[in-house]
Amino acid sequence: MAQNNNNQLNCRIEPSTMIALSSPVVGVISEVLVDKNSKVEKGTVVARLESSVETATAELRRVQADLHSDVDAQRLQLDFSQRNLERVNNLYEKKAASFTELDKAKTERAIAAQQLQQAQDRKRQADLEYKRAQADLQKRTIVSPVSGIVVERFKQPGEHIDFEPVLKIAHLDPLKVEVFAPSSLYGAIKEGMKATVTPELGASGKTYSADVILVDQVIDGPSNTFAIRLSIPNPDNKIPSGLKCKVSFQGVTLNLLDAKRPAN
Repeated sequence: MAQNNNNQLNCRIEPSTMIALSSPVVGVISEVLVDKNSKVEKGTVVARLESSVETATAELRRVQADLHSDVDAQRLQLDFSQRNLERVNNLYEKKAASFTELDKAKTERAIAAQQLQQAQDRKRQADLEYKRAQADLQKRTIVSPVSGIVVERFKQPGEHIDFEPVLKIAHLDPLKVEVFAPSSLYGAIKEGMKATVTPELGASGKTYSADVILVDQVIDGPSNTFAIRLSIPNPDNKIPSGLKCKVSFQGVTLNLLDAKRPAN
């Protein structure tokens, strides 16, 4: 049902988030996988930087991390040293081996244990270097942090990027609605309240339910108004953003003398 215009405020429907998507590293664009008006999901790969060196480095680190021969060899050496120590210790207890031989066997066993620890440390270091190489490589893959629509494409393959945006993405579900209300309504409209939004789209007069998610705590002196933000669910992006609209608040009657400020 259409709302009485005498009980409505002007508003504007906007994307809940507008993101200028860039890269965390400097490089050359190798491919951009989306264009203006493309729909993207959160986590979608939208662009890549040239990464041949980083790919090769990651592969090298993977091979190094997968090597177990050093650890295996040192473990065999430790096992051998342990068995040798046990043999010498038995001979020493039977007075068939000298203290020097026993001390040598103990030392060789300790050295073998230390060498195994060093080999295990090198293996852990190789694992960490592989993870770092993967992280460096992943920085050259640009993914969308939100689901939304590509509003603008700024870069083409072959262009250099130095932290400037590659794409602008609008998050359209939910949408936000910006409203300026007269100061006479301050305290009457609170977070969590329900509102009815009517987009100025043709003559359909279709209305949508919205939730108040933010009420400014400071009144703007020159205009004698305060800002209110609402949220509208927008599955399948059926409601376009950028529209002017009208809004009424459940249980709130407006004073027309104070409600003349239009939405920016």
